[in-house]
Amino acid sequence: MRQHHYHLDGRCVYCLRDMTGLPKDQKTDEHIIPRSLNGTLVIHKGACTPCARYSNRAYEGAALNNDLLVARRLLQFRRGKKSKKKSTTPLPPVAIGNAAMKQGIEGVEAFNVYLSDAEYPPFFDLIIFPPPGLLTDDDRGADIKTIRVQFFNLGLPNRRDGVTTRTPHINGPFAKMIAKIGYCYAVAERGFEYFDGSQIRDLLTGRRDDIYNFVGNVEKPESLPNDHIHALHLREKGGWLTTLVHQFASCNANTDVPTIPYEVAVGKLL
Repeated sequence: MRQHHYHLDGRCVYCLRDMTGLPKDQKTDEHIIPRSLNGTLVIHKGACTPCARYSNRAYEGAALNNDLLVARRLLQFRRGKKSKKKSTTPLPPVAIGNAAMKQGIEGVEAFNVYLSDAEYPPFFDLIIFPPPGLLTDDDRGADIKTIRVQFFNLGLPNRRDGVTTRTPHINGPFAKMIAKIGYCYAVAERGFEYFDGSQIRDLLTGRRDDIYNFVGNVEKPESLPNDHIHALHLREKGGWLTTLVHQFASCNANTDVPTIPYEVAVGKLL
């Protein structure tokens, strides 16, 4: 996606602390989409160090190493700007041939084969959530009631055939990372005074946990620009400012399979 450095008013995007007089090691650039996902939008000195550490420890790190692990490895994204080493963590085990069917019928431990990055099938999946509860007047709380997924096919050549994959998903961290992306982008583009971000800031700093009131998917696939790996779009509807987070937008660009963007209710318009 495009590269851009945003400059705000010196407050931390999470706790609104004035960082003007803080030493350099107590404030950090806020990458709207993590560098390990090839994010290129940055809020210059946008977060205080304690808040940045909390977001990484509480949800971003877990999302990157679970829900997004296969996508990152297949796309050969590095863990960060300073990391030049390839990860030694194996990709999730797969099932070969009809073993997956046997597991469902006979309880056979089918997912027990580990493949190298070069052999791994060229697709991954992401969870689909119901629309954000704040936009539909439904209290969705912090739990996933039903699980659906959408698939992304990278079309990589020379991959192992006859393989069934199973991606690990953890309830909460991935959705909170989406919330963080949507909120930070809204602040970067519109500023703090354009919408009331107090509720989503409470979510991102651990003072509330009803993540699925803030994060969901749009109800139907949408035709959005897909010429970049990720795409972000702001919308105003029903008195809310929302962010569409179209992760891996270009991965299905050459297929007939539409993807369903995430939507973040970042706050009421002021």
